[in-house]
Amino acid sequence: MRNLGSLHNKSGTHKVARRVGLGSLAVFMGQGINILGQILVAPLFLWAWGAQLYGEWLTIFAVVAYLSLLDFGMQMYVVNRLNQCYSVKQLNDYTRILHSALGLYLSVAVVAGCLIAIAVFVAPIGQWLNFRLMDHSTVAVVALLLATQLIFAIPQGLIVGLYRTFWEFPRGAMLANFQRASMFGLIALVLLVGGSVIQVAAIQLIPLVGVIAFVLYDLRKRHPEVKVGLSQSDWKLAITFLGPSLLFFLIQISGALTVQGSIIVVSAFAGSVYVAVFAIHRTLTNSIRQIVGSLNNALWPELTTLEAHGDYSRLRIVHRSFVKMSFAACVFAGIWLHFAGKDIVELWTLGRIAFDQRLLDIFLLYLVLQAPWLASSVFPAAFNHHKNLAVCYILSAVLGLGLALVLVQHLGMVGVAFGLLIADILVCGWFIPLDTCRILGDSVRKFWADTVLRGVPVIAIVWGAAWLVNEFIDPPLLRILIMFGSMALIGTSVGYLAWLNSEERRRAASLVAFYGAR
Repeated sequence: MRNLGSLHNKSGTHKVARRVGLGSLAVFMGQGINILGQILVAPLFLWAWGAQLYGEWLTIFAVVAYLSLLDFGMQMYVVNRLNQCYSVKQLNDYTRILHSALGLYLSVAVVAGCLIAIAVFVAPIGQWLNFRLMDHSTVAVVALLLATQLIFAIPQGLIVGLYRTFWEFPRGAMLANFQRASMFGLIALVLLVGGSVIQVAAIQLIPLVGVIAFVLYDLRKRHPEVKVGLSQSDWKLAITFLGPSLLFFLIQISGALTVQGSIIVVSAFAGSVYVAVFAIHRTLTNSIRQIVGSLNNALWPELTTLEAHGDYSRLRIVHRSFVKMSFAACVFAGIWLHFAGKDIVELWTLGRIAFDQRLLDIFLLYLVLQAPWLASSVFPAAFNHHKNLAVCYILSAVLGLGLALVLVQHLGMVGVAFGLLIADILVCGWFIPLDTCRILGDSVRKFWADTVLRGVPVIAIVWGAAWLVNEFIDPPLLRILIMFGSMALIGTSVGYLAWLNSEERRRAASLVAFYGAR
């Protein structure tokens, strides 16, 4: 019996690892599609329409884009609740929650749609925005089509999110990737054949409708126990979603406040010429944050399931291992960018953006130190215990912008990055891991010693290897590639031996053997 239990646990661990791995790959693929689509489609817009019309199109989209906030953070909360219900086989509660959420979403969509339809046809939007090429009727139709897409993307997000509730996150993520790729492809096709702005706005509804239709068919065929509809909707229950959901909404708002607010501060105090420099350096280092973000999204439904079953002993193990792995990956990437950043920026921008090593290093330190708490934050978020998380996000954003306003006057745009870094360390960097350890019943002191202090010798070895490559390899592109490969090899091997504990090494070896045998 003991051996059978051990085999069962190993099999379950392998399945979870496989789902998390596939989910992370799907998220990375989605980010690649977005980046590639934006790079390729923007020149097509300019070729087909010219700068003036393309600018008017972007302006309309920017105005209606705020409609995506009508979600109020409810999707995260509701999907967590559904995952918890499905995990313990409470299918009646699952159906009531799903129907209630859909009813609330569709009601908001219909009311918002009617108000927008009236507003865009009555208000002289084009005149207010100083449009020269689009007439009033064109502006109204385009705005209505884009608004329809954004409004109905909200209930669609909930329907696609159902895959997370029964541990099929990779399938849902790949459907989202297919929708993005299809949208970019259809836009490019319409532009190439000389399509109008109305046609481009309308064509984007096809992938939206197509994915909804497929998901409803797929769920009916593969998961007949999941009943998508409105028959069991409960308005009293739906209203109870709003309070916890608004906390997720605050988390989303705080992110936008930090990103957009810092750009405004740089523009106001350092000048618009420095905005591009600031944005390029931040975009480069944001790749580190995306590493953790992709893993967070893939691991999220698995954590919700474990918490629903009350398996806190396994959650403590997963928490330490996940934070350690995320921090290691981000530190290694940060060291690589410290040495290779100058070459990358020059190759990427063709030498048109001035490189600032000090600004890059502060951003790298900021995002590397974010890695532990970002990885830790997914645990309370997945459990719907996100009140303290929301408070930390808001406090960090407000304090960071306040410090940025003070420091920018003395240090320029570097002061903005430094202000965000200080606030992040003081608030999120300490309190979020503390809160997660409290929820999981883990020792904070042992957590930091195991996840961070244990890795200091490994970090020193990887830094030394990167310094040697940077000193003795001359061609920039070759230096970037050799440094990346050597750091990945040394970091993985030395990290396995020195950073992981014996139990983590055993689990890692078991996973490698499992995948190697497939």
